[in-house]
Parts: sequence; C-alpha cells; structure tokens
Amino acid sequence: MAKTPRVACLWILSLFGAFSAASCGGGSSGTGPPPTILPPTISKAFGASTVSLNGATTLTFNLANPNLSSSLSGVAFTDTFPAGLIVSSPNNLSGNCGGGTIAATAGSASVALSGAAFAASATCTFSVNVAATASGPQNNTTSTVTSTEGGTGKSASASLYVTGPSQQPPEPTDITPINLDVEYILNQQSGMQVDLNNNSTTSGDHLLEQPRSFTSLTQRWMFTSLAAGLWQISNQSNGLCFDSANSAGVTYLVQNACAAATTATQQWILTPTSNGYYTISNNSSGLLVDIGSSCVAAGTCVTLTQLSGSATQSQQWLLRPAFFRGIDNALLEKQESLRASIGLTWWKATGGQQEDVLEILKNHGINMVRVRPTSVPPYANAPQTGCTGNACYAETDAQDLDLAKRVKNLGMSLELTLFFDGGGSSSVPAAWSNATLSQLQSDIYDYVKAEVMAYRQAGTMPDLVSIGNEVDTGFLGSVGSPTSANFANFSALQIAGIQGVADAAVDTSIGPAIPPPLTCIHITPAWNLSQFFTLANQNNIPYDAICQSYYPFFHGPLTDAQAKASNPSNQPVEQDVLVAAANALGKPILILETAEHYENGFDANDPWYTPPSQTLQSQFLTDLETVQQSLPNNLGMGIAYWDPAGVNIPNPAGGFFNGNNQMSGIYTWNGLTLFDNSDSSGSTNVNDPNYSTPLPALDALGKH
Repeated sequence: MAKTPRVACLWILSLFGAFSAASCGGGSSGTGPPPTILPPTISKAFGASTVSLNGATTLTFNLANPNLSSSLSGVAFTDTFPAGLIVSSPNNLSGNCGGGTIAATAGSASVALSGAAFAASATCTFSVNVAATASGPQNNTTSTVTSTEGGTGKSASASLYVTGPSQQPPEPTDITPINLDVEYILNQQSGMQVDLNNNSTTSGDHLLEQPRSFTSLTQRWMFTSLAAGLWQISNQSNGLCFDSANSAGVTYLVQNACAAATTATQQWILTPTSNGYYTISNNSSGLLVDIGSSCVAAGTCVTLTQLSGSATQSQQWLLRPAFFRGIDNALLEKQESLRASIGLTWWKATGGQQEDVLEILKNHGINMVRVRPTSVPPYANAPQTGCTGNACYAETDAQDLDLAKRVKNLGMSLELTLFFDGGGSSSVPAAWSNATLSQLQSDIYDYVKAEVMAYRQAGTMPDLVSIGNEVDTGFLGSVGSPTSANFANFSALQIAGIQGVADAAVDTSIGPAIPPPLTCIHITPAWNLSQFFTLANQNNIPYDAICQSYYPFFHGPLTDAQAKASNPSNQPVEQDVLVAAANALGKPILILETAEHYENGFDANDPWYTPPSQTLQSQFLTDLETVQQSLPNNLGMGIAYWDPAGVNIPNPAGGFFNGNNQMSGIYTWNGLTLFDNSDSSGSTNVNDPNYSTPLPALDALGKH
C-alpha cells in the first residue's frame, strides 16, 4: 500500500484585518476495506500566561488530521472569547490552514476557521494577536472541531491572566474613636481609669480616677460624635455627661445632664499623641482633662489644666474599647502585596468604590485588629524564600509593624499574638531547640520584651498581648506544652512572657514609663475554660483576660436551644462554658477567633446555621454577641473574626494563592470570609462587581 505523504500547512501573517488563504494539503486513497475515519484534533495556547491590562499576546491554534490514509474536508471551528479579550488591531494573523477561511476581524471577540481540507496526517498552525480589555483570569474554550468525513472532534482550552494597574488606595489617617463606641479612659501617668464618685447619679458631682474594673459600668464611657469634630462623653451607667465646673480656683471634671449640642463645656476635642493616647480638651475653656497634682491617688478628683508646651503624661488618656469588635487580619499585608503584584482590583466599600481595607472595616464598626508576627530570629524558617509548611503562612515583624501603624492611624485597638509559627505555637524556634526550662524562661522574657518595646517605640503599643496562639494545643514543644499533670512548666514560661510585657512598658530607655497592655492566654474549647484557667490561677499566672477560639463547625453548639435541636458529637454548649467560666474565674472573656459559613466552602457546615447563607452568617454573629453581652458581671470582652478579607486571589500560574511552600502563602478561607468571594459559579470571578465587597455579617460584627 502506498502511504500518503505527511503535509503541513503554514500561513504567513497578515498585518491588517481578517485573512483567508487558498488550500494546502492533499493526499491519495489506498486499497483495502475503508478505514474508520477519525475527526480532526485541535489544541491552542496563549503566548504568555500573564499579560497586563490593554496589553496583547498571541493565540496559536494547532490542527491535525489523525488519519494515516484518509483525508478530511470541511474542517471548521469557532473560538468565542471571554468578555475580557478581543482580536488585536492589527490582528497580525500568521499561518494558513488547509485552504480554509480564517475569520479574525480586528476588534471582534472571536476567531473562526471554515472550509479547510487536510490530506492524511496533515497538520497546520496559525496564530492571531489578542488584546486584553478586562483584568482577571480569561478562560477560553473553542467550539468542537468538525469535518465532513470524520464528524465532530473535541474542543480546545487555554487560560490567560490579565493584570491591571495596581489599585491600592491611599492608607488613610483618622485617629478617632468610632461613633457611639464605649471606652475605658485610662491615664498614662497613673494607669487608673475615669469613674463615677460612688456610683453617683447627681448632677454636678466630681468624677474620679479609680483602679481598673472589668465589671463596673461606671468606668465605661460612650463617645458620641458632634459637628466640627467635637465629642460628647457620657457614662454608660448613669447617662450623665462630661462637663466642667470651677471651685476655689480649680476647674474640675464633673457630670451633668447631657446637653452637648448646645453646651460648649460639654463638648470635647480629642487630639492624638502616641501609642493610642489622646489629650481631651474642653471646647469652652481649652483646658485639658488631667489628674492634677492633688488628684494622683485612687478615688481622688479629675481636674482640667492648662496645656504648657507638650502634653504631660497626666494629660494623656488611652481610649480602650469596653467591648472589642475585632478582626484577625494579620495576613492583610501579604494579601495586599499579592493583589498589587497582579493588578487585581482592591476590596470595595458597600457602594462599590475601592478603599483601604482597614478603612472599610472601621466604617462598619470594627475597633480592633489582631496581628501575629513571626520573627527571625528566633524562628529560622519564617515566611521567606525557602520556607516550608506552616512557616509560609506566617507574617514577618516588618509586615505586622506596618499594619500596626495603619491600625493606630485609624484610632483602632491592637491585639498582638506572639510565638505564632504559621499554624499555632507548638513548635520550638530553631534557636531554642536545645534549651532547658530555665533557658527558655530567659529566652521568652527577652524576646517578648524586645517585641513589645519595638511596637511601643513605633507608637503602636498593643492594647492586648497573648503569649502564644491556642496554647492548649501545644506551646514550644514538650518542655512548655500544658497538660493537666504537668502545668508548671507552661506556667513558668507564661509568667516569664507576661513579665516581659510589663517591663517593656516601663523601660525608660525609650521614653517615660506607660501602663502595660492587658495580657491574655489563648486556648480552644478542647480544654474546658474553667478547668484550664483554674490551673492557671493555681500556678499564679498573672494574666488579665481569657481568650478563646470558637468555631461552631469545629466546637459545637452555641446555645442550649441549638444543642437540644442537634448535637451530633455531644459537644459542650459554648454559652454554658462561658457562663461557668465567668462565674468561677471573674475574668473578662474575649472570643479571639471565630467564623461561620455564608456558603459551602472550607470544612463541613455545622447543623445550626445551615444551609449556609449570608443571613445565617449574620445571625451567628448576632447570636454570639448576645451571648457575650449577657455574661455575668459584664465580663463579655468582645469578638474577633478570623481572616475576614481572605477572599481568593488568583494565581497567574493557575488556581489561587495558598501555602504551596511559597513565602507569599495565605490561607484559603472559602465560604467563611466577610467579603464576597464571588464564586457562585464554582470558581471565584474577580470581574464580578460583588467581588471583595462587604457581606451583611460585617455589619453584624461591627454594630453598636
């Protein structure tokens, strides 16, 4: 049998408009029974995996006749582009294909081949330039390729990622509390807080400074925004307002019925200084709230004094929210860097305009941000080139210090979690791998003190510090991890860390001593709160607050009603656990990590907020706040939502960014974010107008 020679067809590109060419190819028929005739094959490829917005690249098509002894005629296909691609002008069409007609009109959104003929085993290649008109992934699939003799073949697919210009908005400065937020007002010199005089409800009574209380509403003050940047400050217990009154040549801070809209002595100007502190000056007199030389002891008066040069420490006041409405957004700077690197659209406010993420969060009522730096040293494999495993998910000191500055520039509180290794705090830093318990105590003290001093020196003193992340799951290896039988080593390390926090605040080598941040120990529901913290108390750990993670899909029902409806794993009821701990321990309780689904995604759904929806996600946060706010003795300290802005970010190489042993690693948190992942079609669509816009649950978290 004579074999038909293999024929290849190659067209020469035209630089203008559509192009067609005469046939090429041919063949001869053989002898014997007629063979089964196969359809033609087709493949395609873009000339680059990534192209900038309004840029261009080639799109190449390869067709072949797979039959060794049969020719094909009437070969045809159509390639309709996705919405972000068009044929370039000029189209730079190059090559030909079996004498068929190639339609590739400049500015159109498709390429087509018709009427091509192939000799047996013939192939052809042609290409055209395409231009990108929208950013994001462009997934392109042809129609099936057809022929007269061989019938219908398969389609061909290729993907191109289009990067837009960096869209990162300016980082704003707005150092003010959130309107209607309730704050403790803490003096920088004494460390005491503004309070009522023996629960007074009498107008004209003096206000005092008293030691910190987590339970008394008399130390909680609501800040209400007035016109022209002024503020009304009212007590949560008696509803009376800051005012001023003169007596024997001294101006005192007093309480009166609120009439700030028309009374200048009840109008206050907040001027930020550093590390979250403000001066509070009276709009009528210009005098500053002060503890004065005669009011330095507990239970004594608060005065107003003249500013002379820079504000004294006694004239500076920290505003710390009585209820944290927080987020764990420690991955934010990595997420921002990835978006900028591929030109991805930024997060958007409710109206659709791109804004700084922290500004969006504050505008929805968020008053606290958590960061978790991982330092080199002592960690040898933090997020850097060559990182492996969990280390790639961590953040660096530089990233989190910068994030902390942005947080403070918006008047928000800062939670700092140390010893985060990218997954928890169970691993031992390489530099300490052979340390004894006493050496670890010294290492931890030095490290914690240095870290907190770095934040203090940068003007970003944390409001709350946790020595470790979910430490019941492990803390610095076998030496430091707590067990009910051996809690002493863990306690010794916590005590060393908390002492480092306290000493960093009073170290005068970087400025005058200031009050230390609050401290907490962070665990999961795997260890009962009351049992764990009873051991902490018995071992004399001087912590201020209880921090706990709670995810219903991991940890069980929130309320007794939910448990009665369904509790398939017979897990403890979170509300009962919290109430018992508040009663037994008398410490404030902060849910430092939480999340709930708004759609199917990461991990299984729980049976209480299912099927997941935006409405049920909001309801979960409303329910959790209700539980927190109803804890005995006002000991609910707040809620922090984990990775709310962590929507998918496409990787130009395919898929989405996640760990992958790359220093840019971020968590995939599908279905659990507080911004829209826009993946109703099964894959995130960054061109969807709802992509990266707030979900209703963000307002549920931030509502006042």
